[in-house]
Amino acid sequence: MTKMMKCAIYNSVQNVTVEERPIPEVKENDVLVKVLRAGICGSDVGIYYHGGENYGVFPGSQFGHEFVGIVVEKGKNVSDDIKLEEKVFVDPVMSQPYGVAGSTMAGAFSEYALVQNAKIGVNLYPLDDDVDLDQAVIIEPMSVGAQGALAFNPKLDDKIVVLGAGPIGLGATAGLLGRGIKNVVVVDRNELRLSKAALLGVKTINTSTENLKDKLIEIFGTYPSYDPIPDVDMYVDAAGAPPLLSEVFNYARNHTKYAIISVFQKVELEGRPFIAAQPIIYGSQGYTHETIVEVIDHILNKKTPIASIMVTHKFKHEDISKALEFAASGQGIKVIIDYEL
Repeated sequence: MTKMMKCAIYNSVQNVTVEERPIPEVKENDVLVKVLRAGICGSDVGIYYHGGENYGVFPGSQFGHEFVGIVVEKGKNVSDDIKLEEKVFVDPVMSQPYGVAGSTMAGAFSEYALVQNAKIGVNLYPLDDDVDLDQAVIIEPMSVGAQGALAFNPKLDDKIVVLGAGPIGLGATAGLLGRGIKNVVVVDRNELRLSKAALLGVKTINTSTENLKDKLIEIFGTYPSYDPIPDVDMYVDAAGAPPLLSEVFNYARNHTKYAIISVFQKVELEGRPFIAAQPIIYGSQGYTHETIVEVIDHILNKKTPIASIMVTHKFKHEDISKALEFAASGQGIKVIIDYEL
């Protein structure tokens, strides 16, 4: 008799149901992970409200990609270094054969997820037995933020501005602090998010009430130019707001660095002064093995309190639609599904 599991199924816009589906068959090189915690990403909210097709999720599909769990079954060819009952983080990009395109359907919102061609350090990362799963579940979004923030290998005395204080921006900020970089300012319009950033020990700017240019000059000083601009070494985009990124493009000084994680729309800039400043732009998507390892070490060794700051609300698996709607409301930071509730 086929064993069944409960899964969140995307049907159409604002139509996600929890249904029973067969537990995936474990082949000789695969591992089955029982999902214990899953995080709701901004892309999951986009799937729910705007349709899954633009995210590679089609009607009738399981979805979700941020999760941690426990190994409950392994194929006969799987290495002995992958142990049953071991807690693990799953890299959703590498857990299936379609890479980024298939990662949104990695199975975080199902009771069980299949990891194909399972290998430690490729798609599975062991966690300590006593790890706090509510904290470990942020490994994926923090890795996204840290990958962009650390891409330029910033120096200890660099002056860095993180745009956005959502999960990606907070992850980027924590990644910088974990490297010992202290001159970090976080920018947002949401006071709740900024209050979480402040708990990390950084300065914040609320652009709904403060002038960004003036505040940055107040904090970092002025870079000498025809038109005074903030003396900032690097901007990290985790806000996904084209007007905000356009604004800081206008603050480019000699070799200013821009790590862009979240803007997916057209961004305007003033060509001549931007070219004259010779800035360096890095587009950041996903994360590397090295970043995942660094983030896991950061969380397990509590280099910052990010893991206890980011998760603000938990929902039962059966309440996945309510969780998605709450995540879209802006009333929390990271909303998670707790399969043990």
